[in-house]
Amino acid sequence: MAAALALAASAFGDSLEVDGDLMRGIDDTAKSLDSDVGQKDAKAAAAGARALVDTFARVASHYGEKPETADAAGFAHRTQELAAQALKAIEASDFDAAGEAVAQLTRSCKRCHDVYKKD
Repeated sequence: MAAALALAASAFGDSLEVDGDLMRGIDDTAKSLDSDVGQKDAKAAAAGARALVDTFARVASHYGEKPETADAAGFAHRTQELAAQALKAIEASDFDAAGEAVAQLTRSCKRCHDVYKKD
């Protein structure tokens, strides 16, 4: 799933279209990351965390260009930081810390969706 997310994000080149497909890919990658951390699968978890770090950097940049979505850029930046924390913990084989970072990441996604997601 992380590879699919990375391919989907890179397919947009320098401009990123944040759409339902990309967000579903992020959600799927976050769920896989949570499972991989729980199973202590360092290789898969690291790949998922890296994909989320890269994707959320691009999402933050996308929303940062629009004054009306400055809060969304902040949510994306915070979530990128949490994915980076998870990656660092995974690389240190600290799966408890990685799990906490992933839980915070999930909450950050939910808070953003509470504000911006339209049914």
